[in-house]
Amino acid sequence: MNTVGTKTIETERLVLRRYRVDDAEDMYGNWTSDPEVTKFLSWPTHTSVDFTRSLLTKWVSFYEDGKTYNWGITIKGNDHVIGNIAVVERDERTCSYEIGYCLGKKFWGQGYMPEALRAVIRYLFDGESDLMRVYATHDLRNPNSGRVMQKAGMRFDGILRGSKKNNQGLHDTAYYSVLRSDLVTPEQYEKLFAEIKPGFFEREYVKQIPEEWVASEQMLRLQEFDAERYQKVFPANVTFGYYTGDFEELKEAIGKVIPGWVPLFSEETLVYCGFVDGKIASFCMIEDFGEHIVNGEKWKIGGPGCVGTLPEYRGRGIGLTMVSKVTQILRDELYDYGYIHYTFEWKWYEKLGYKTVLRWNCRGVIKE
Repeated sequence: MNTVGTKTIETERLVLRRYRVDDAEDMYGNWTSDPEVTKFLSWPTHTSVDFTRSLLTKWVSFYEDGKTYNWGITIKGNDHVIGNIAVVERDERTCSYEIGYCLGKKFWGQGYMPEALRAVIRYLFDGESDLMRVYATHDLRNPNSGRVMQKAGMRFDGILRGSKKNNQGLHDTAYYSVLRSDLVTPEQYEKLFAEIKPGFFEREYVKQIPEEWVASEQMLRLQEFDAERYQKVFPANVTFGYYTGDFEELKEAIGKVIPGWVPLFSEETLVYCGFVDGKIASFCMIEDFGEHIVNGEKWKIGGPGCVGTLPEYRGRGIGLTMVSKVTQILRDELYDYGYIHYTFEWKWYEKLGYKTVLRWNCRGVIKE
């Protein structure tokens, strides 16, 4: 992995900078000598400033390789270090970094640590194009550290029992992470939309949509899809599967929902349906939107399109169950993301985990 090393980072209230050996007194006074700070850390409380100075001398020498990420945290206008944040583990196989941090006790509860953590996460992703994941961990008995991670925008991954050791011994460990894909910007989603649906806003039917109607584009990272999130129990006469019947019958069902969709289907279209007594109750096409490079990652994207439920079968959960099953099919076929195009029913799809990535009306994408 190409590294950019430790460079100065400025936030609204902080300056994160390289250490100097003469930071030893502040470092020792603010955190390395404090057993309350080191209680859940993996290194012992320092018993002398000379020990801290010796450690700092090593740290400063490590900057020369250009691969070290280790910052002293200072408050703007005051160059005294109050805490530490660093990359403490690397896994080049999975292109991931673990961040560790600590802060002097008298600076707790002021939001400094989440502010520093957010800045370092952004710095790492901006500086290393092949970095895919940044994570952090904490002892379950230290929930305040978990709140720092949450406030910094990290997502809870899970718990590994007895997986790490600190000054309190072996402990169960909570993991939080940020993926590169979590940091996609609205502008990048807009670019993706233009790639998937080129010239969309020049189409006549789009121009004729009332301006007050706002539609959504939604996406779901398929590795995060949970088929048990939405479940309905149906009688035996309700079934689901690919449509292999008469095309005219399919066109008739589509026409009962939105007649304008009928020309979008052909006998070659891959269609999935919900059936009641063998008759079409709901339908959708399974679309392949191809592979796209987004924020340095290759995304294979597919989704259910032209999703409809016949009026007499609505309100039973058949349509959403059908979409859930199509989403599972896409996941099984190793698509990276599910995509919902042109919907006013965004709350409906949210039940499966889809999230709105942009909104638009007949004039174009709405800037949030």
